[in-house]
Amino acid sequence: MYVSSSTGFPISQRISSLRRWARAGCFAVLLFCFASVGKAQRANVTVSVAPGSPGRVTIEGDTALTKTWSFRNEYAGVSELGGRVEALKVFGSAGAEISVKKIAPGQFEAATPASRFRYDVSLAPPVRASDAARVSWLHTDRGLLMLADLLPVYPGDGSHNGREFGTVRFKLPDSWVVHSNEKQIAPGEFEVAFAGHAVFVIGTRLRTSHLAIEGMAFDLVADGEWAFADGDALKMGADILKAHREVFGTMPAKRGTLILVPFPQVVAANKWSAETRGSTVTLLLGKLPSKTAALLQLSVPLTHELFHLWVPNALGFDGDYDWFYEGFTVYQAARTGVGLGLLTFPEFLNAIARAYDAYIAGVDHDRWSLIEASKRRWTVGESSVYSKSMVIAFLYDLKLRSESHGKHSLDDAYRKLLRSASEKGAAGQGIDGNDAVTTALGSNSKMQDFVRRFIRAPVTVNLEQELSPYGLRAEAFGFRTRIAVSEQLSRAQRDLLRELGYNDSARSPNRKKRT
Repeated sequence: MYVSSSTGFPISQRISSLRRWARAGCFAVLLFCFASVGKAQRANVTVSVAPGSPGRVTIEGDTALTKTWSFRNEYAGVSELGGRVEALKVFGSAGAEISVKKIAPGQFEAATPASRFRYDVSLAPPVRASDAARVSWLHTDRGLLMLADLLPVYPGDGSHNGREFGTVRFKLPDSWVVHSNEKQIAPGEFEVAFAGHAVFVIGTRLRTSHLAIEGMAFDLVADGEWAFADGDALKMGADILKAHREVFGTMPAKRGTLILVPFPQVVAANKWSAETRGSTVTLLLGKLPSKTAALLQLSVPLTHELFHLWVPNALGFDGDYDWFYEGFTVYQAARTGVGLGLLTFPEFLNAIARAYDAYIAGVDHDRWSLIEASKRRWTVGESSVYSKSMVIAFLYDLKLRSESHGKHSLDDAYRKLLRSASEKGAAGQGIDGNDAVTTALGSNSKMQDFVRRFIRAPVTVNLEQELSPYGLRAEAFGFRTRIAVSEQLSRAQRDLLRELGYNDSARSPNRKKRT
């Protein structure tokens, strides 16, 4: 399974942060199941927050016998995580303490196998505000706790077949509460299936609200004061989920949770950062004073992140195919925004143009195929990879809609992927993501050459040439690109663009309208 994260940066108009969604990308997550080689064992963990100790938690529990205690040191560009672990003590089955030595940041070795543990974790908010959606932190009155960077990682169990992790219990100061998408079995106690997916929000002023959407329970856990009401955020989430369901034909899970909290640091009012783990979307927002602007700001990451509940999180394919589940998702989310009235069609075209500019500004942007570039994204630049993928998703959708006279679209590929995963098992284990995606995209015989040229092989995208057959113009103004609808459209071109949200009656009165 995968975790997806996105970061919002200051914007001056509706769509200006769309091209930056891909900066954080998606990353394969180690599944932190406590296990010894060949034998899995349920873990029981207690997380304690002492009164008057902000930014620090104590974690203790039991697991299978092991000598090696390894904590993740880096995640999603956030480094030195292992150095937050302090005062590790381990104990044998009889309860006697066993000596342990630190061999590297976040790496410890016990003298003999141990089954119980206790340690502290320093959880000061990360230096970069955008990282606060990706790793655990604890502030004076709220915090985000993610088991993926709090618990040790053990070799011997790399599967993701749904095996139950165990229980996590919280000991919190008076007036503090905890919420999660995980199954609550008692006050402050949760049953956790995948430790790497588990996100917990704790605080003194958390609010919850709930909706049932097409058979899916959807919870909002919020803190802070916003220009919009909690009901507005919940309704927007419901509308977006319904729109995404139209694509897939089914909901991704029986339950999903949106965690909406302020940044733990002082940030610009129009900044946001988000990440999706399993069926939990964590979203941190700055505070815009206008309700309209604040809801618009909310819609940008929410449309994108909620799509990740299906792709890739409901697929569970193997391999590195984030060129698709990030870049294509940015495009799909923008399309959804147009359909819901959150974006206008010109803004949608502006998003494509900005993605194109980001792509051509990247280093070695045409040296590798999308598949290879994804594997090299930390050297090529993940923003360039995902931006190019967004542009190619647009070209794919245009071509398929045009070739099929509106009978097929990119949506068909998404439905095929979900069916492929369900036919192979709920987690899609054992299916290579790149193979599955390219097969689905090329399932229409007229698109096989497109997949070969634009995805499997290195390609230079000539946007002006590629858009011309569909009634669109790409024009360069210095280092910026503008995409506009051609003055003269054929009936087929007009019908195609209308499918994507074009409204010719809304064009400037100075432009000649075709009757």
